[in-house]
Amino acid sequence: MNAVHAASGRSEWGADVLVDPDRFVVVAVVDDILVGTGKTHFFPEPDDQAPEGHYLGGVTVHPDHRRLGIGLALTRARMEWVWSRSDRVYYFTDDHNAASILMHAALGFEEIGRAPVIRQRHADNPTGDLVLFTAGRPATLA
Repeated sequence: MNAVHAASGRSEWGADVLVDPDRFVVVAVVDDILVGTGKTHFFPEPDDQAPEGHYLGGVTVHPDHRRLGIGLALTRARMEWVWSRSDRVYYFTDDHNAASILMHAALGFEEIGRAPVIRQRHADNPTGDLVLFTAGRPATLA
């Protein structure tokens, strides 16, 4: 997994990611090669404006396999896993991450707040914000 993160200039995941029972880790494989990863986080308590619940963590797709729908597929899989446990799923990103915001909007996410820090994560631009989103489980999955 960390080879995908290294190729993408992202931080490596620690071994604890794979053993947390409240977390879902999903991978994408093309021609027997791991090309993408995604995970969730569970927060049992609210934190300022961020509600308790299941959050989509980062998705990483190898640069050679981007813009092929892999990130979308990894996101849908994580959303369905969360919806098997909860009526709501959350996610946040930097306010300038247009690709992420557009993809998640297409999946039904709506903005519920902004702050320079959400869940101890800081916006990567000192004058920017993180944007918090949520999506409810569709009636067809209820």
